[in-house]
Amino acid sequence: MRAAANRLVKCVNGSFRAAKYAPFTPSLLASATVAASSISCVQRGAITVSKVTECRACGSKTLTPVFEMNGPRIAGVINSRAQKTGYVLCDPSRHARACGLLQADSADASHAPGPSARHASNRENLRALATESLELLSGRDCSALDIGCNDGSLLSYYPRWVERFGVDPSEHVDEVGKWAWSAKAAFPSADLDKAFGEKKFDIISAASVFEHIDAPRAFLNAVKSRLTEDGVFALETLYAPTILSRNAIDVFQAGVCAVYSLSVLEWMIRAAGMKIVKGSLSPKEGGSIRLFITHEDNAEFDFDPWSERLAKLWDEENALAMRALQPFQSFERRAVEIQHYLSDMFAKIADRGETVHILGADAQTEALLAFMGPAAKSVIAVVDTHAARERDILGETRLPIISDTDSRAAEPDYVIAPARYKREMLERWRETIMLGAKMVFVTPTPHIVTSSNYNGEYGKTIAAGDAVGGTETLRSILAAAGGLRVIVENDAAKSA
Repeated sequence: MRAAANRLVKCVNGSFRAAKYAPFTPSLLASATVAASSISCVQRGAITVSKVTECRACGSKTLTPVFEMNGPRIAGVINSRAQKTGYVLCDPSRHARACGLLQADSADASHAPGPSARHASNRENLRALATESLELLSGRDCSALDIGCNDGSLLSYYPRWVERFGVDPSEHVDEVGKWAWSAKAAFPSADLDKAFGEKKFDIISAASVFEHIDAPRAFLNAVKSRLTEDGVFALETLYAPTILSRNAIDVFQAGVCAVYSLSVLEWMIRAAGMKIVKGSLSPKEGGSIRLFITHEDNAEFDFDPWSERLAKLWDEENALAMRALQPFQSFERRAVEIQHYLSDMFAKIADRGETVHILGADAQTEALLAFMGPAAKSVIAVVDTHAARERDILGETRLPIISDTDSRAAEPDYVIAPARYKREMLERWRETIMLGAKMVFVTPTPHIVTSSNYNGEYGKTIAAGDAVGGTETLRSILAAAGGLRVIVENDAAKSA
């Protein structure tokens, strides 16, 4: 196995450096693209984008528009307006074979992730994913490939005896040390195929990657071809029922190719010759689903309790009517209400002359500022210690990026924080809140944490009252869907 690794290549400074015995130097890889027949080019302001004409999952042409979201302003275009990204449903009401996938209407959704290790909640989630994957293989000697490895955080949680490999097209992959083989490349690609040769992996993982893939079926086929006969594919991706119920507008504003339901994922995985053996919900990115997958003819992981939990997820999802238009229309209506509330609140803050800082120099922050419209003028600084070391301003917003220390010293009246890291933000900024600052969370509904309600709000995050598996989350899902629906008649249940 070690000899096989030596025949692979190591990525350094954006290009491939040949390792021992590697006879070639591949060029920098491009990301996976959509088949030419499924896209068409249209003009969006000064930018030409690729319009999707077929479903990314099933190829159906029955794509029904469901909502639009403002995203960040177009980079490099002076005085540009915020981009609008439309989202469409592969509509089963118009075609019996349509799969029900919620997806962007264009193939230009950009993705610029931050380092995986920046937030404690991300680190803990990746640790759990790595641990659970290894447990399925009973901790034996094995090789693991992490697709979208970022800075190598997930790979670092494997024991030393696991042979680690990581691929990622972002610059963060350069931070992976010599303890793992890494390449600055997208998966799949011809150059990676050449680098790997006949090598297969016992564990393949992809966390927060699948929602940014324009050709998901090709991706799954490539994963299957690299998985050993008794191997496990750990997939974690945004979960549509949770994202919609928690009003995670930042997910759609920042841009994703698709947000999946379990039914769509199961159909695609089956079509690729694999099967789901274990699944659960995860709090990552505001609401994800974690699935463990293997070859369809591998019975090693068949276990009734796991199957029963999967069946429960199926039942819960079926009750939400995710193949109908109503949940998406309801989400759009709630998003508009949130936008109006924020515009009014921050307009009043600006009129009072109060100052606002916003946490995180990322695409979600840019999109949120665009979403706020003119009321965003009350925001005077972006707080991100890591980003402040590398650049002075945030994209087209032109807002200064400052460190946590500088923000605390400035004593802002309000601090806007990402809801997906609520517990972490409350812990890090506790002293600032107790000294009088107010922390604003936009989702699931806009709410403000002050010194007077801090203990109650923090308690919710500890008790999972605001997390994916919380009671309030389930209630909001059911409310968004209009209540429970009977999917099949059950005479036994009626007579009970």
